Amino acid sequence: MSNVVVVYHSGYGHTRVMAQAVAQGVERHLGSTCLLIPVEEVDDHWDRLHSADAIIFGSPTYMGSASAPFKGFMEATSAFYLAQPW
Repeated sequence: MSNVVVVYHSGYGHTRVMAQAVAQGVERHLGSTCLLIPVEEVDDHWDRLHSADAIIFGSPTYMGSASAPFKGFMEATSAFYLAQPW
């Protein structure tokens, strides 16, 4: 059984559609679950992220880089990066 989380930002809905497709693919595997978390709601789900078997990230690109809300999420994970729980 796999517990997968997809964290994404979708400015115009396109990345959300891709995240939903990824979740459908994950859930095709017997016993696997997938939780979709928009970056705007990530503060409510840190425990789920820490207990995930896999975390998949999704972001649109604006001006050649990830979107600002997704970058904010990335910066919020710096303590986890240093402690390496993921």
